[in-house]
Amino acid sequence: MPATGRAVATEPPATSHRRTRSFGRRGLADAPPDRLAPTDALKREREAEAARGRGSAALPRIAASPAGPTCSGWATQEAGVVADPGVPQGADVVADPSVPEEADVVADPSVPQEADVVADPGVGQVAGIVGDARVRPAGIVADPAARQGAAIGGRPRDSAVPSPAARQSSSPEPSAAALLHGLRIVHVVRQFAPGVGGMEDYVRQLALQQRAAGMVVRIVTLDRIFDQQQPARLAAREWIDRLEVVRLPWWGSKRYPIARGVLPALADADLVHVHGVDFFCDFLAATRGVHRKRLVLSTHGGFFHTPFAARAKRWFFHLVTRRSLRGFAAIIPSSISDEVQFRAIRSDGLETVENGVDLDKFEDCADPTAHTMIYFGRLAPNKGLDRLIDWFAEVHRQDPSWRLILAGRPMGVEPDTLASQVRLSGIAEAVEIHPWPTDAALRALIGRSSVYVCASAYEGFGIAAVEAMAAGLYPVLSDIPAFRRTLARAGYGTLATFASNPDAVAQTLAGVEAGLRGAPDAARRRRRLAPFGWAGAAEAIGHIYLRALGRSRRRIGRVSITVSCRREFLRLVDRTLSNPQRPPLFVAFCNAHTANTADRDPAFAAAMAEAVVVNDGLGIDLASSVLFGKPFQENLAGTDLVDQVLERTAASLRVFLVGSAPGVAEHAARVLRDRVPRHRVVGTAHGFFTDAETPDLVARIRASGADLVLVGMGHPRQEIWCATHYRELGAITMAIGAYLDFLAGEVRRAPHWMRRVRCEWIYRLVQEPRRLWRRYLVGNLRFLARLVAQWYRGARI
Repeated sequence: MPATGRAVATEPPATSHRRTRSFGRRGLADAPPDRLAPTDALKREREAEAARGRGSAALPRIAASPAGPTCSGWATQEAGVVADPGVPQGADVVADPSVPEEADVVADPSVPQEADVVADPGVGQVAGIVGDARVRPAGIVADPAARQGAAIGGRPRDSAVPSPAARQSSSPEPSAAALLHGLRIVHVVRQFAPGVGGMEDYVRQLALQQRAAGMVVRIVTLDRIFDQQQPARLAAREWIDRLEVVRLPWWGSKRYPIARGVLPALADADLVHVHGVDFFCDFLAATRGVHRKRLVLSTHGGFFHTPFAARAKRWFFHLVTRRSLRGFAAIIPSSISDEVQFRAIRSDGLETVENGVDLDKFEDCADPTAHTMIYFGRLAPNKGLDRLIDWFAEVHRQDPSWRLILAGRPMGVEPDTLASQVRLSGIAEAVEIHPWPTDAALRALIGRSSVYVCASAYEGFGIAAVEAMAAGLYPVLSDIPAFRRTLARAGYGTLATFASNPDAVAQTLAGVEAGLRGAPDAARRRRRLAPFGWAGAAEAIGHIYLRALGRSRRRIGRVSITVSCRREFLRLVDRTLSNPQRPPLFVAFCNAHTANTADRDPAFAAAMAEAVVVNDGLGIDLASSVLFGKPFQENLAGTDLVDQVLERTAASLRVFLVGSAPGVAEHAARVLRDRVPRHRVVGTAHGFFTDAETPDLVARIRASGADLVLVGMGHPRQEIWCATHYRELGAITMAIGAYLDFLAGEVRRAPHWMRRVRCEWIYRLVQEPRRLWRRYLVGNLRFLARLVAQWYRGARI
């Protein structure tokens, strides 16, 4: 450990390039013990295939996933999945229910809530981030009149914005880990261990969470590390942290390394998760007709981290990357900044999941009494280290007790260059530089520090800043969108310009001193930072996998349809009715006409996003087969399903009927009492009420104590009305179309044989040609055209 008071540049640690014996070869000392038997069997299988002339060069297959449940949309979670106790579990983070939410903090109660931390208007702020508001917490607002550098903090708020995974609030989704148990995932990333970096750690942490949840994971990467002066080839296959790693030879530039041998490594995958926008992204998208794997992409900042070749990168991004993204079922931006960037070239199929952070890595090891600032992370041009040194020179001039530590892996900025600037600034005795620190060494350096400083000009997310806060360091971060969002979610910290003029530095130092005095204690800090952890990120990514594969929901146009069957739907109804707290549930049905309406009517699409949507009709099955390779398990036609709910549900229900012309609901109620006498119709209302009459109707329904509200007011009015009021009704609310007319005998249904072959729409067209010809003849053609467009764009979520 170098003494405080001098700039130090140390050599990188030596890296062992001993070739590790690959999995399945003789002498399995390097393979995990729990994998020896299956690997031996796979070896014998490959040898048998070679003897039969089929070749043995292919990689061993990942173990096949066990047969899943037939109805996955509301599948019951299995209790007996036992994960490796030595690996972090993938379960959801559960906060202390006795403690109010503290993630969103408002500094000045008089200032309206915004999405970002708003600092001094005079400071050069990046233009507002435009993205999907559902994935953004409600941020913090600093007083616009406050001086730059003031600490962020204030009273806790109760509000919270739901995550994208929870968008369909009336649909109780089981854990993604339970539904993905046994899934075979291949992560493709250009660099992995023994390389060190943010993307490498992201893939490792995500893979460990997935392995712990029972998924079968392989990591495919390149066989040389970029930042070694004389990179040696690494083993073609080995196990790292009990994760299978396959390495590929490559040629070309480090900025765009070409490894065409990637396809055999994907042969047995159910899903391929590509990390970063590079050759792998472009090549796997171009060859998806060959490998036929479902692809998911995590953006990791794209390739705009540095100004190098900025114009060429922009051209490549808008031409080549735009086309490549069509090959991916889902795009996972790693930050709001990434989402804004990538939404410019692909408008749908994106869902932001910010990087998970290993909160335990340096937890609570900082010294809040120390007068030392530390930066750790990559020593890279975008990190603003030259600006940080100039700023710290003024800090040290104003308060000589402060010290600065710079620690990290050189990636474009040499330690000697930093040391030279430190000496020229006259602060050599107050600054230490530690290149290539191990985690243990970095933990010791953090243990001598109280403040984390980062003057980055660009960050996709900023993992190191969150690790620093988990360690107990007070954050002083540059005023960029990623850091504004980080401090908004954490609820404390200081945004700084890192201008070296005396007044700005004095203001920032005052904010730091105040922030250190008012920083949250360890327990509060853990609660505030819990949403940054890896368990929640892995669960959110798991739900994206489920939707990309079409296992939980399938997106047809702008409607997300739950994958289920009649039996599971009835179980969902029974579970909802038996719950004493009676969570609100809104059920809607989607056919080709519904999908067309959602595409042209944003209000209707938003209403459908509130519902548990089930499939109804041949067109939706056709779309499912085109987009997801298989139809839905059963056709859940609305009229038939309502009949089944009334006939088969275990409870005796109180039913309220709303809709159709005056008198029809009353007639339908009489029929219903005769058909299912164990249920009680507690009220009726026709569907031609005005908006002014709606509050009285809602009050009537609530006063009736209805368990089930059937609403048939025509499409799209019934869905929008249900989405607006189902929470107030406190019941299961179903949008049922012409069900009341059928029940009352006002409209005849198609013969059973026509319903069985799913041609009821033809019967209805013959009955009402003037009203329905445009819906069925023109509308079906529009539906097919939109289906082809969605297939071409690639989006599946």
